[in-house]
Amino acid sequence: MAGSADLIRIGTGAVGDDDLNCPSFTGVKVRPQIRPRTRVNSLRPRLETFALDPVMTALNRFELDHWDLDKALAEIGTAGKPCHPGTVTFARHAVRSYLDAAASTATVLTPVRDWWVVQKAQTRTWELYAWGRRYQSADGRHRELRLLRFGDASSRPRDLTQVAIAAFSAAFGAPAPWPDPWSTRFQTGAHQNIDHVRIVDVGLLDGSEVVRFDGTPADAETFFASHGRTQIQRIAEGGPAHPGSSCPECKQLTSCTTLPRIPGVLGLPAKRAPQRVVSASDLRYYRTCPAQAHLRSVHLPRDGEYSDEAVLGQAVHAWLENLHTSGAPCDRDAMPTGDEPWSAGRWTVSGEHARIGAQMLRHHPDVCALRHNDTVTEVRIEPRLTVHDTAAHAVVIAKPDMLYLDDGAWVWREVKTTQKRRWFHTDLLDEFPQLALAVSFLAEGVLGGDTTSSRIELEVLRPTGPDIDWIDPTDPERVAKARTVLRELAQPWRDDETFDARPGRNCRWCPVSRWCPSFPGPGPSSEGDDL
Repeated sequence: MAGSADLIRIGTGAVGDDDLNCPSFTGVKVRPQIRPRTRVNSLRPRLETFALDPVMTALNRFELDHWDLDKALAEIGTAGKPCHPGTVTFARHAVRSYLDAAASTATVLTPVRDWWVVQKAQTRTWELYAWGRRYQSADGRHRELRLLRFGDASSRPRDLTQVAIAAFSAAFGAPAPWPDPWSTRFQTGAHQNIDHVRIVDVGLLDGSEVVRFDGTPADAETFFASHGRTQIQRIAEGGPAHPGSSCPECKQLTSCTTLPRIPGVLGLPAKRAPQRVVSASDLRYYRTCPAQAHLRSVHLPRDGEYSDEAVLGQAVHAWLENLHTSGAPCDRDAMPTGDEPWSAGRWTVSGEHARIGAQMLRHHPDVCALRHNDTVTEVRIEPRLTVHDTAAHAVVIAKPDMLYLDDGAWVWREVKTTQKRRWFHTDLLDEFPQLALAVSFLAEGVLGGDTTSSRIELEVLRPTGPDIDWIDPTDPERVAKARTVLRELAQPWRDDETFDARPGRNCRWCPVSRWCPSFPGPGPSSEGDDL
């Protein structure tokens, strides 16, 4: 890495999900003057991948530049970075939802163009700011920061550290324009005396609002002392690398010693392309419809994502995950009876689905790897595995249901639930691309250990009983087949720059169809029954 570490700039976006966050990535990200010595030779994505950017731009046009609303909405997708048609639809909906919510606010406030930045210069310069919409009273003594959420405002709690940063920067921040270039310090103006601060979440799906903080600057300081001060120190310190979805935008992509670099994992020849993240699920979504895959990847709100059968499968998976993680005995007594509704994680099933799911679970002990194998020495439940396929310009992520070390060799187990008697394809690698990815990972020795004895297990749970299928990742024929499956899925995905819709019967079940201009409208309902 090159550059100076003396400017530390922490915004609400630096606070991430602990399960997905990479402390090493964040520790470098918050230092805008640090840059990589070697840049990745990849293309820039053609389409906008941050779907809130056109929303913010249109709101700025309307609120700050005093454009007519129709003109501001019409500009979305026609100026700046090109947007997917689905992103354009969402952004226009989001702007209207946001303005409807703002119009219902009783307090009369004025939009503010400048950011509110807390800046402290010592040996290093520290800056705190919050990304959102800013408003203040006519005398400037009341400030309100409105944070944007893709869905409804109450769908999940806001991280308290994000709230603390937002409240503290609104209470004590000085006005400053956005720094250009990003590596320069905020040029802050005079501090103002503030009497009152509000932090509000606004849901862009429906205009819903949730107040996250409402108090005086003294209250904001107390809240920050409890939920922000230690946390921002930890963010700035960085920590060990946890490779994952943040890798493509990480300044350390070419130098990280934790991220395995294995060209050819997806079976593709080297070709310059945008740096992207991909999983087996992403490739399945792309095969169904490129537009669906893209709109999922930019996190647009989804409707009806899970059928009843899919919820059942998720509940079974979550029950087994909880059981294996806790170390509780994996026997029939640990399973639900199905006589009443039961829950696991965020999934709940009732009625016939509760009975069927219980039957599936009560068959699991017959094939549980931890119950019938005395040579298991290490178990990892749903670990995140990440590899940089430098030929495909893709960070490839896999999340096995279970990995366990059996007599020195890694075993990769996937669990599937179904009420069908047979699969659609005759080859499991065609049926389940994640198994093809597992073959590729193990064939490349991603996990280490005794690679000559590693294997893949597919556990299939039906109401009538369990089955186990084995795949040998050292078999050249299986490896060649896996690479073919992955290449046929990944080649068009890597080469695609526009992600055009592919209308068809799958539109009926597409969770992002409401944003897609190519959606033909609802048709007769039909659902599959496997996960």
